[in-house]
Amino acid sequence: MIMRMPVLGLMACVAGPVQAQDTYNRIETPSGTATLTQQGVDSVLTIGGQGFVFEGMPYVSFGERLGDVVLLSVSSGGSACPAEFVWLDTRPGKVRITDRFGTCSDLAEVSWDAESVIVTLPSMRPGEGPVAFHWDGKAAAIREVALPQPPSGIPATAPPAAWLGRHPGEFLSAPEQRGRLLAQMGAEGLLDAQRIISVATTFETVGDWVVASGCQPHACDITEGAIAMYRDWLLVALWEKGKGVRVFGDQTGMMPAAIAKVMARQ
Repeated sequence: MIMRMPVLGLMACVAGPVQAQDTYNRIETPSGTATLTQQGVDSVLTIGGQGFVFEGMPYVSFGERLGDVVLLSVSSGGSACPAEFVWLDTRPGKVRITDRFGTCSDLAEVSWDAESVIVTLPSMRPGEGPVAFHWDGKAAAIREVALPQPPSGIPATAPPAAWLGRHPGEFLSAPEQRGRLLAQMGAEGLLDAQRIISVATTFETVGDWVVASGCQPHACDITEGAIAMYRDWLLVALWEKGKGVRVFGDQTGMMPAAIAKVMARQ
C-alpha cells in the first residue's frame, strides 16, 4: 500500500488528452500554467514559480496527461534519437520532473497499474523486445523493465505468403523463426541482419518469391540487405562497406532479383 499511494494520488482523476489553448507551449495544471519556451539550444519549462532547463534540447513538447502527471517529449532534433521522455508532476507543492528516459524511439505507449505509470517503447537494439519504463510517483528515478519479444502470430511452419505486407524486421525478430534463423545464419549473422534490414520495404511477391529489402537507418549508403523466401527455401543477403557480401542459404539455382542486387554490391 505504501508503494501505491503516490500513484493513486497522482491519478485520482485520470484525464484524457491535454486540453489547452496551445498544447505545444502551454497547458493549465493544478499548480498553474505550465509553459515551454526556447532559449538558444535549450528549452525551459516554467510552472508554479519553478523553472526546469533542458540543456541542448530545443524541442520539448507536452504529451499525454494522466491525472496530475504529464508526459513530456524531449529531443535535440537529431535523427539518430528522435525522442526521450520525462514525467512532470503538477501537484501543488510537489512540482518536479523525473529523470529522463527512453530508447530513442518516439513510439510511446502510455499505461498504468496500481503502483506506477508506464511508458512502453520499442527497443532500438536489434532483436530485443520492447522496454517498459515505470515511475512510482515517489522519486525522480525511473525503473526500466525489458520485455520479451512479442510473438509474430505467424507459425514457423506457415508458408512465405503469410508474411506478405509485414516488415522484414518482424520476421527477423519473431520468436517463432529464431531457431531456424540461428541455424542458418548464426547469432552474429542474425544480429547483423536485424541491424541492416531495418529501413525496409514490406514483404511482397516477386515472381515465385516473397521478398523484402532494406538498409540500416542513417547508413543506407554503406549497408544493404534482402530476404527472399520460396516454399522452404530461405535466402538472406547482406552487404556492408568494408565487410563485403554475405549470403545465408542455398545459393544454387536462379537468385531472385533482390538477392542478386545485394550480391552485386562492391
